[in-house]
Amino acid sequence: MSNFDRTQRFFCETRSEIAGNVLRGHAAVFGTLARIGQSYEAIARGAFAPVLGNDVRALVNHDPSQLLGRVSAGTLRLQEDSQGLAFEVDLPDTSTGRDLRVLVERGDITGASFAFQPGQMERSRAADGRTIVTHTAFSALRDVSPVTYPAYESTDVALRAVTFDLTQREQLIRIRAAHLENI
Repeated sequence: MSNFDRTQRFFCETRSEIAGNVLRGHAAVFGTLARIGQSYEAIARGAFAPVLGNDVRALVNHDPSQLLGRVSAGTLRLQEDSQGLAFEVDLPDTSTGRDLRVLVERGDITGASFAFQPGQMERSRAADGRTIVTHTAFSALRDVSPVTYPAYESTDVALRAVTFDLTQREQLIRIRAAHLENI
């Protein structure tokens, strides 16, 4: 199995805003649980530290043909702050960038996500008996992406991000749930 095959997408609703041609927000948040299959998933503070040097891309809906920015080009900036994985991307003057800007300004976009390879994890039990898998360190960070159906639906949202096909989302959740059961 190649490293890319082990990449997972993680969805979380974010607070984001447009300032000029810059989209800011959080692609991941700490302190909340996402129900993935029959278990829960969480992200520990510090989990992104090992991967912040990766050449991460900002994509629309994890689609590599809809590139928004890239760390190595200086058009995407990432940092782990007190809330989670903060991002700032300079929107390109392309049809993708302009379309995303309109969707965010209209409030049609409702969240963000990140694609990753799992690294270190801890397991615990929730009050309802379900397993909680807490990611304590990621081994790779591939992209941050505006999406419509985030797994962390309880978080706050100001202005928002792009459409994610529900069927694809369900497939990703099932894949992640199967992965967590095999850990």
